[in-house]
Amino acid sequence: MNVRQTLEFITADILSQHDGIFLVEVTQQQEHYEFVLDGDKAMGIYDISYFAKEINRAADERMPEAQYSLDVASPGADSPLKLLRQYPKHLGREFQVTLMDGNTLKGKLNNIDGEKLTFEYYKSIKPKKNEAPENVTIEFNQIKQANIILSFK
Repeated sequence: MNVRQTLEFITADILSQHDGIFLVEVTQQQEHYEFVLDGDKAMGIYDISYFAKEINRAADERMPEAQYSLDVASPGADSPLKLLRQYPKHLGREFQVTLMDGNTLKGKLNNIDGEKLTFEYYKSIKPKKNEAPENVTIEFNQIKQANIILSFK
C-alpha cells in the first residue's frame, strides 16, 4: 500500500467511527495531501482539528518512515458542493448552479428526493413584483457545479 492508499484507509477507518462525518475529496501534489471532510451538520474548527490529530497520529504509527505532509480541512464557504450528501444541510439556501449542458440558474434549494434536487427560481434576472417563482427539479448527475450564494443580510 502506498502513502495515499494508507492515508485513505486510515481516514476511512476513523470516519467510520463517527456518524455524520464523511470524506469529500483528497488532493495530492507530490508528497502533500489534503483531505477535505464534511459533516451532515456544520463542522467547526475544533472538529477539523480533532480529525487532523487522529489521522496524523494513526499515520505516524503506521508509516513512521514515510515522507509526506497532510492537511485536513473542511470545504470553504465558497467551495462548490461535490457530493449529494452535502446538500441536505443547505436546504433553504440560495445556489448558483451550472448544469452539464452549460445552462445556469440561481435559485433556492427547496427539496431533495433521492437524487433529485428542486430549486425555486425566477426566470427573469430582475423579477417583477407579481412574478411568481418557478420550481425546477434537477437530477444530481446533471449538475456540473453548485455553489452556495453567500448572503450577509
